[in-house]
Amino acid sequence: MRSPRSRRRFRSTALVFTLAAALTPAVPAGATNVLGWQPCERDRTADCATLTLPVTRGGETFPLAVARRRATDPARRIGVLLVNPGGPGASGVSLALGSNRLFGPDVLARFDIIGFDPRGVAGSKPIQCSDEILAQEPRNAPRDQAEFEQLAAYNQRLRADCRRHSGPIADHADTLSVVRDMDALRAALGERRLNYFGASYGTLIGAQYAQHHPDRVRAMVLDGNMDHSLTLPRFLTTAAANGEDSLTEFARWCERDTRCALHGRPVLPRWSELITTADAGRLVESDGVTGVTPDYLINQAYAAFIRVEWTRFAGWLATLRPGTPADPVAAAESRQSLRAHPRPSVFCQDWLPRVANFAEWQRLVTAQRQAAPHLRYSPEAQEAALSCIGWPAKANNPPAPLQLAPGDPILLVNPEHDPATGYSWAVGLHRQAPHRTVLFTYEGQGHTAYPRTDCVRAGVERYLLDQVTPTASCPAAPS
Repeated sequence: MRSPRSRRRFRSTALVFTLAAALTPAVPAGATNVLGWQPCERDRTADCATLTLPVTRGGETFPLAVARRRATDPARRIGVLLVNPGGPGASGVSLALGSNRLFGPDVLARFDIIGFDPRGVAGSKPIQCSDEILAQEPRNAPRDQAEFEQLAAYNQRLRADCRRHSGPIADHADTLSVVRDMDALRAALGERRLNYFGASYGTLIGAQYAQHHPDRVRAMVLDGNMDHSLTLPRFLTTAAANGEDSLTEFARWCERDTRCALHGRPVLPRWSELITTADAGRLVESDGVTGVTPDYLINQAYAAFIRVEWTRFAGWLATLRPGTPADPVAAAESRQSLRAHPRPSVFCQDWLPRVANFAEWQRLVTAQRQAAPHLRYSPEAQEAALSCIGWPAKANNPPAPLQLAPGDPILLVNPEHDPATGYSWAVGLHRQAPHRTVLFTYEGQGHTAYPRTDCVRAGVERYLLDQVTPTASCPAAPS
């Protein structure tokens, strides 16, 4: 028998980014200014290296893992294009190694594609925590003050464990520190200016790099934008509204498309019926024994909206029915091993949302439900906020509006219906720096826009190659 599916936290997979000075600035003290390129073990058609950098000024060092896919037409090479897939916690090295399947031939011909694993991630001194502690994670969002205090105590215990296994880098995984690393990498590459492609959380790296090094950016594409100016209530409610918008788009698709297994039935009332049944502990999958909790239902919806897997999701919803779930099986015995777990260290140091007690958390829950009456909340945003409750450290990079000096235009790309980084976040970022940013809209669904359609691909790649910004939005792909 299988246990009812219930998880408080949303586990997302990584999604599949700059400098005119008279002299190239020196690499910061503590860095090694030579990249000893060697063929990568994972792909010998690309080059890999490490750059030794300080965790803090004058402190201990760590190896920054870097990968390069060289321009296929060196005679026409423009420069380097740094890439980051977001997460936080996804590997830029992996994105660079796979860039020959992402970018078009003209971009590959004229740029060295450079990816690096941000500090605390993958090959760059990964933040690791013990499985034993991770297995003790509370399964639900707090339902009263006692559970709120238990969550705060757990987060404090987890942070201490991660620091014990990872060292001081666990306290310095914020995006501003990554920005310093990226500029050290630029200098080590011998580039006066660089180009950048950042997706999802990688947009925050790019935006803050442009803020701190405005003259060192030639072209920058930010796809699926984070708005770092948002307070915690605005972050949670707008994130919830982003997901609600995607659920509404899914319902509209079901109304008009016979491929939807729910076609011919009002989808939003059906969704409300399913989630009410799940609330009562009476919703099961097609096997009649596997329980489906409200959180699991919401997580499945969110994952389907990110990937635009509407047909599969509708088919799964159609199989759910009332029933009696089997009793939960005993949890597997914890293993004494380590697991990479960088997300809380990054997010809490970038935002550190302070929630004083359960009453304050409950007000945030109510606000989310008002913004998203059907979906209720954003799994990723709520996970991020809950992971910081009780966090004892300060925010190294607290939220603030983006301030950009004049310079070459930065391209903000966003789907109109993005459940993870909603269109309102891209609009907000553009309004903070209208003189420096151009908003390029994909009128479709899913998380991030490039390279979903030929129109999006053409607009992004012409900008990277020629610094010509798009003048019109791109229509959605056919359903």
